[in-house]
Amino acid sequence: MRYFPILVTCTIKDFTGLDCPGCGGQRAIDAIIKGKFIAAFYYNQLIYLYLSVIAYIYVLFVESYLLKNKEFVRQFGFTTKFALLFVLAIILFFVIRNV
Repeated sequence: MRYFPILVTCTIKDFTGLDCPGCGGQRAIDAIIKGKFIAAFYYNQLIYLYLSVIAYIYVLFVESYLLKNKEFVRQFGFTTKFALLFVLAIILFFVIRNV
């Protein structure tokens, strides 16, 4: 039996021709799973930042909703400053990768 890869295209790239901040993310995740960490960085330079934030959101979810530890969220939750810096990093990455 032969398997064919599922191709998912980027809507932003299809319409504008520009690489979005997530372009290369699928290939980067695939490379990380295969242990090719430098290749993952080559595909999308923010992949490790994205994965870190997703992991932290998961920890916040588990602590607040499953373990009912609201104090953890108050003490270690996202601040407005962090959210703004994260969005700014993504916008800056979008601009730099398309120059």
